[in-house]
Amino acid sequence: MRNVIRQRLIDRIPAVNGKVLDTGAAEAGEAKPYLVLTIGSETVENDWAGSSCKIEVTPYAAPAELPHVDSLAGAVISALDRQRLTDAISGQSILCRYTGTGADTVDEKLKAVTRSVQFEVFSLGWMSHAPLDPDPVAAMAVWTRDRFPAIETDPAVWNPSEDTPALYWRVAAIRSIQTVSQGAWIDATLRGHMLVPHAEARSRWLDLTVRQLALDGQVRMLDQSPMLIQSVSADGTQDACRSGQISFDVRFGILQTAASSPLLDHIHIGGA
Repeated sequence: MRNVIRQRLIDRIPAVNGKVLDTGAAEAGEAKPYLVLTIGSETVENDWAGSSCKIEVTPYAAPAELPHVDSLAGAVISALDRQRLTDAISGQSILCRYTGTGADTVDEKLKAVTRSVQFEVFSLGWMSHAPLDPDPVAAMAVWTRDRFPAIETDPAVWNPSEDTPALYWRVAAIRSIQTVSQGAWIDATLRGHMLVPHAEARSRWLDLTVRQLALDGQVRMLDQSPMLIQSVSADGTQDACRSGQISFDVRFGILQTAASSPLLDHIHIGGA
């Protein structure tokens, strides 16, 4: 996590000339400006959501350059807020969410003015979806693109905003399976994670999405079979990066795969 965040800051904020230091690494004579990255303790919410932690990125500038601290703090927010970052070596992804900014501070020891910028960082292991056939998650991604072309559904390229929110679907639970001669009916609960920066726009997009689901009543799977929507709800107070705000119950069918028969070695026609 530390390395991927540091590299993002270096790439996006050329004003610091690659100087993104760890806590306690700066010396009194360190040339300014620079950033100090502090990683807080890690919390595991549950097995599927993975971990989250708090971080601080603190710009340091010369005492006479307080406006420079303002611009650096803004650049830090732009570089990290709502951004999905992936470690090129491990392949693990995280999402940073801006949570606030500290007060102006004078550091007498380092002869600098500073202001910390705080983020919450979420593991995105729950976005690792293994496709199935038929696949309710893939069907919802297609439905979303058809009904709401402005909504982005691919975490690899999204950049959530009020006009182009991000929406990720997942299967939260398989409630029951009813077997029949040709296959089975599956009752499942799906969750939708809507990422929009501001509450007013987020509420509007949530309302539009659940209303359209209720009106449609079903979603076509990629094999053209119907996935029936049994109930749908949205709660804007739920965390988009943990539980997701949209919940709906569905029923869809799966067919048995035809058993393959062994090839005949001999064919005999006639009497004994």
